[in-house]
Amino acid sequence: MMMPPSTQFTQSVAANVKYWQQRTQTLTDDTLPALDQERQNLYRAAKFGLRVPDTWQSTAELLLQAFVFVERRGYWGEWIPMLEQALESCPADDLALRGRILDHLGLFYRYNRQLDAAFAAHREELQIGLRLEDKWREAHACINLGAVCRQMRRFSEAETYILQSQSAFQVIHAPLIKHAFVLLELGLLAKDKGQWAVAEEYLRYSVSLWREVGDPVYLANCLKLLGEALAAQGKTDAAFAAYHEARDCLAHTENYLDKIRVLNELGSLHLKQANLAEAERLFVEANANFSWQSGNLFDQAVVANNLGVVCLAQGRLAEAEQFFRSSIALWQSCNDPVQQANTLGGLAEVKAAQNQVAEAEQLYAQALALLAGFPDDAWGQKLQKGFREAECALKQARGAGGGSQLIRDA
Repeated sequence: MMMPPSTQFTQSVAANVKYWQQRTQTLTDDTLPALDQERQNLYRAAKFGLRVPDTWQSTAELLLQAFVFVERRGYWGEWIPMLEQALESCPADDLALRGRILDHLGLFYRYNRQLDAAFAAHREELQIGLRLEDKWREAHACINLGAVCRQMRRFSEAETYILQSQSAFQVIHAPLIKHAFVLLELGLLAKDKGQWAVAEEYLRYSVSLWREVGDPVYLANCLKLLGEALAAQGKTDAAFAAYHEARDCLAHTENYLDKIRVLNELGSLHLKQANLAEAERLFVEANANFSWQSGNLFDQAVVANNLGVVCLAQGRLAEAEQFFRSSIALWQSCNDPVQQANTLGGLAEVKAAQNQVAEAEQLYAQALALLAGFPDDAWGQKLQKGFREAECALKQARGAGGGSQLIRDA
């Protein structure tokens, strides 16, 4: 039988939790570096605080308060177990606190590519919002459910949830930032469906709202997405302008993950323009930035894939193979079959160029099997067409051809 903690120990834990509540009360780009250096002490305080009955609630508040730090540094892998413990300790009848914990937990599950867990968390959050008649909680749950369903490529379901969140935010006259998020999600949904002009329209509107909000990180993220929509339509100069403005927005921030993503998209655009040396330089810079943050296997997989594409385009086949294999290993942990199929196709191109036809055909078959489950995904359909053509060419030439001409970046 475990002895209850001593009064002295409880007081010590409570004092430590209170100290970290004060330290995380205001989180800005100026305060994040110092907090980063002491994050193990923050973790320790939270872990002890969750174990003591008298301090679990104040510790749960600390975990929620530190959201900006965790999100911008990519530490959700460390945060998820603590939020799970906080949820387990939270009384069933404290619905308001449970809803807040589920909101953060679902977000971090999604960032960690645990999409089924994210969906379950936000569904429970939605039920709490409906039960409490809390439109704020309902809106938050629905916009996150929309994002999860979009990443699962359940597009019709995603649209239903996003529009429900938009309606709920309008009812409560939510601040501008929430409407900017809704438009961002609608833009992302259109983008994933291949509706590039619609995506551009939503994302331009969202950018205009982010300018009013004044948050450089969220503005940069939306500019990056707008750049993707512009690049897909061949509006190259406008896309470059959006990416460079995004870099300028992030220049004086501590958000390394968004910097990586902008570098990757800028490199991808140079790749499309056949500026291979500049594309490689940007991808290498993006890859180097992973030393500043953790837990982002998805983004590491994207950059590794794109380095493989550059090496393939330059005829550096051994290096391309290494990058593609590294990316495939990461995709297997990320629950994204379409991206994994894309990289398998890249590796198949390498094998075809090396005249290893049987292995190339096998890789194309694996990629097509993964893509078969996503008939509504525009990019997936484009990949399927290219892979089938490459597979057919290989069977006809039996090693005389060069595989797919669809050199893809992620």
